[in-house]
Amino acid sequence: MVEEAFSDAIKRFGEKMVEGRYKEAFKIREDHSLPHEMIGKYVEAAFAECIKLGQFSIAAELGKSYHLPEERVREAASRSFQRKLESEQYSAAAKYATEYNLPQEMVRGAAMKAFHKSMDFGLIKNAARIAEDFDLPDDLKEEAALAAFQAFMEAGLYRKAIKHATKYNLSPDLIIEAKLRAKEGR
Repeated sequence: MVEEAFSDAIKRFGEKMVEGRYKEAFKIREDHSLPHEMIGKYVEAAFAECIKLGQFSIAAELGKSYHLPEERVREAASRSFQRKLESEQYSAAAKYATEYNLPQEMVRGAAMKAFHKSMDFGLIKNAARIAEDFDLPDDLKEEAALAAFQAFMEAGLYRKAIKHATKYNLSPDLIIEAKLRAKEGR
């Protein structure tokens, strides 16, 4: 009876994988402690199908979840990363590259593109967050901090400008300027 339940679990696992219901298959695997030797062919087939369909993110996740060879997982992740870059999802690409241990130059390149795109579109807070999250060079962090400071000053948000300048160690002259304008604005 135990063998029959085990065989049934393997069969259900295979069916879920063929149907693309990977989370359900994963749960079956976990619930029944199915060994890789018994389910490997289904995982391999699902991985190959995802690659064939261009579903590189799903393939990478499958590969990672089922401990497929790192080289194959990294290849799928690299292709997904490239797709994210092509669709200008720079921040998502950088996080993805980090998650899948893609080469550091890939992460930094995506983060730099995300930073510059955010700056170009005036999304200063986003650019600053990207600079912090991905530890971009200090000059880029300062560029974003200065742009945010200027935006606060132009909007008459002097207290925010002071707080921001202090947080990012901007020039004391900028803090003095903001304090003077804050006094004048009262």
